[in-house]
Amino acid sequence: MITKLDISGDIPAGDLQLFDHYVPALEGGSHFIHITQTLKDGTSDVNTDPINSVQEFVVVAPQFSIDTPQVINRYPPAGTTGLYGEVLPHIVLKDPFLPWERDMKAKGTPWLALMVFQEDELTDGEDPEVKSSATTVGTFMQQPAPVLVPGISVEADIPTTAPCRFINIPVAVFQQHAPYLNELPFLSHLRKINTGDRPIMGLNEHGLFSVVASNRFAAAPTSATVKTVKNIVHLVSLEGLHDYLQPNANFGNYTSVSLITLDSWAFYSLPDLKEDFRALVLNLVAQETSQGNIDPTLLWLKLPSISTGADNALQEVSKRINDGYVPIAYHTRTGENTFAWYRGPLTPLLPQPNIPDNPYPNSDAALIFDKTRGIFDVSLAAAWETGRSAALADAKFEQSLIGLRKNVSRKADELYYRSVSPHFKNITDTMQSGFLDFMTASQLERIKAIADKPAAVQAPSVAPKDRIISVQTYKETISSLAAQEQLGQLINKESDPLSDWVSQLMLLYKLPFDCLVPDERLLPNESLRFFYLDKNWLNAAADGAMSLGLESSKAVFFNEQIRKQVIEDAKKKVAVIRARLLKKASINDTTPEVMSGMLLRSALVTGWPNLEIKPKDEAGKPVSILRIDHPAPDILLIIFTGVPATVELSEPRESLGFGVDDDGMIVLRNVSSSGTIGAQIGTLKIRDLSGAQQYCMRAANSRVLNIRPDDSNGLIQTITKALQQQISLQNNTLTSSTFAIQLIKSAEAIVFKSQGN
Repeated sequence: MITKLDISGDIPAGDLQLFDHYVPALEGGSHFIHITQTLKDGTSDVNTDPINSVQEFVVVAPQFSIDTPQVINRYPPAGTTGLYGEVLPHIVLKDPFLPWERDMKAKGTPWLALMVFQEDELTDGEDPEVKSSATTVGTFMQQPAPVLVPGISVEADIPTTAPCRFINIPVAVFQQHAPYLNELPFLSHLRKINTGDRPIMGLNEHGLFSVVASNRFAAAPTSATVKTVKNIVHLVSLEGLHDYLQPNANFGNYTSVSLITLDSWAFYSLPDLKEDFRALVLNLVAQETSQGNIDPTLLWLKLPSISTGADNALQEVSKRINDGYVPIAYHTRTGENTFAWYRGPLTPLLPQPNIPDNPYPNSDAALIFDKTRGIFDVSLAAAWETGRSAALADAKFEQSLIGLRKNVSRKADELYYRSVSPHFKNITDTMQSGFLDFMTASQLERIKAIADKPAAVQAPSVAPKDRIISVQTYKETISSLAAQEQLGQLINKESDPLSDWVSQLMLLYKLPFDCLVPDERLLPNESLRFFYLDKNWLNAAADGAMSLGLESSKAVFFNEQIRKQVIEDAKKKVAVIRARLLKKASINDTTPEVMSGMLLRSALVTGWPNLEIKPKDEAGKPVSILRIDHPAPDILLIIFTGVPATVELSEPRESLGFGVDDDGMIVLRNVSSSGTIGAQIGTLKIRDLSGAQQYCMRAANSRVLNIRPDDSNGLIQTITKALQQQISLQNNTLTSSTFAIQLIKSAEAIVFKSQGN
C-alpha cells in the first residue's frame, strides 16, 4: 500500500499500482465559511454583539447521475456471455475521485456500490433490460411509504426537475446483498497505470482510475437444462442509507428500498466460453489456419486468394489481389464503364518509395496506366483527391496554407525588387537604410521645388523597359542562397500549423475509413489483419491537400518550396503526435523509415475498448506505438514504428477482474510497499462453488462475500491470517488496495507473431 499518492510522473509500461482511495480535500455539497470579529479596547470588548458573516459555497459533485464518458470499462462486458459464475463484476471510472466525493459519515468510505441482481430480484421497471425507471429528482425524493428513500439533501446546484434513474428492490434482497458500511472501503480502490499502450479515449493523463467492485458473484447455470442466466448490474448510490448498512438493521415497516442507479448493464452466464477474452482473441485467427496451424499469408490485409490455373489474365488478377488491390467500378473520361485497380495506404507488402521531386499538380498526373492490359491503377489519383477533400473540409488549414503562400510571395517580390533597384547596394540592405541613403540634401531640395509648383495634368507614366519583370531573372534572384535563406526562415516561422496537419494525415487521422479499407472482405468480422503504410499513397494525399488555391504559375512555384519544408517537418512530427495527445514527453522523435500496423474487427474491441497492445522487437524491447484509435466501435487501428516481432493483446490493467478459480481459490500475493502487485506466495479457498460449505460467504449457499473486518470468520481476517503465515503484513491488516490485490484474477494475454517480410 502507498500511503501518499504520487501522480507527478508515469510508472513503467506494464506496471500497475493500487491505492486505498483518493479522497478529495472537500466532499461534494454545500460548505460554509463562518467569520466572527470582535473589537477590543485593551481586554474589553467594544462591540457587545459579535460581528458575524457566513459565506456558502458549493462543491459540485455528482449526486443523482454521472456522465456516460465516466465509465471506462465494465466487466463482464455488457451483452457478453461466458463462464462468469466465478467472477465479481466491477466497473472502472475515469474520475479518480468519484467514489469518495460524497459524505458517508466515515472518511474514506465510498458512497457508491456495485450490486448484482437476477431479474426476479428487481421490481419491474420501465427498462426491461436492466429493470430501472426514469424520473426526476423531486419525484424520486417524494416517494411515499412503504418505500424507503435515502435520507439525503438535494444539493443547491441540482434542480428538482433534473432527470435520474432508480431501481426498487425488496427489503429482504437489500439486506441479503447490500455491502455493510465497514465493507464498503474494501470494494473501491484507485489504480495507476501507464496509458501509453492503449487508445487515448480521454483518459486521465496520469493514468489514474477509480474501481468499484461487487461483493456478490455473478449467477451461473445450476443445471444442464438451464442454458442462460441473466445478471443485471447497477452502480448505485448509498448516500443517506448508512444507518441501514449494518447486520440486522431495523427497516421498520418499509417493504422496499429505492436506489439511485448511476450506470447499469446486463450480461449472461452460459456453460461455455465462446465469448470470453481468450476465446475471442483466438477466434480472430480461427479461419486463417492450415492443417491446424495459423497460415501467416492469410493475416495480411488483402482479399482472399483465387485459383488461377494457367490463365494469364487470372494470374494477373491474383497477383494484384495478393498485392492488396481491389477492383472498383471506373467511368473513363471518354464515357466507357470499366473497372480499375485501387489500393489504399494500408498494404500487405512494403512498397518501394517512389516520391517525385515535384508535387502532383492534379489527380490525373497521379494516374497509372497499364498499357499491356489497358487498365488504370487509380490508387495515387484517389489519394490525391482524398487529401484535397480532407483539406477543403478544414477551413483553418486552407487559410493557413493560402496565407503562407501569399506571405512567401510578398517576401520574394520584396527580395527581387531590392536586387534590381539601383537604390539598394545589395539584397541584404534594409528598406530603412536604403531610403535614408536615397534622401540626400539635393533630393530634398528637388522634392520641395516640385511641391511649390502648381499642379499640372501629366500624361500617364510608362514603366521603363528595364522595370518589366523577367520570369527568368525573378526565378534566378529568389533562388539565390541569400534569398532562399530568408524565404526558408519565413516558411519555418509560419508553417507549423500546416506540418501539424500533414503529420496527422500521414497517420490517417484525416481520412475516411473506406479509403483505408475499400472492401469489407479485406477485414471480415472477427478478424485480425497486418499491414504496411504506403508512403507513396500518403505523399500523393499530401500533394492533394497542398494543392488548394493554385491559381497561377507563381503560386505553383512557391507551393513547391512550401510543400517540401512542410512534408519534411511533418515526417519529424509523426513520431511525437501520440505523446502530445497524451500530454507526455516523447521518448522518441526519430522519423520512422517504415511504419506498419494491424487492424482488429471483433466483439473483442466492443467488449474491451481500452484493449492493451504491446508490440516488441526481436530483442523483446517495446516498439513505439504511433496511433491507436477506434474508426468504428468494433474496429481498432494500430500503427507502429517499424515492424514489431510480436504483438501482445491483453485485457487492460485498469480492468483486471476479481474472483476465484474453478475450485473457489484466490491467489495470495505479496503486499508491495510500492502498491504494485507482488509475487504469488500461495492460495486460499474462500468459496465452495457447490454451496455446501460457508467458507468466507455470508451463507453456505450465498453468492455474497462476507468481507466484514470485525468478523473473525470474515474474508479480511481470513486473508490476513493466511498472509501473516507467509510474510510480515504491514500494520497487521489489509487495506482496500492490498485486499483488491488478493482477489485479482490475472489478466488474459495472447501473443501474435508479426507478419513482417
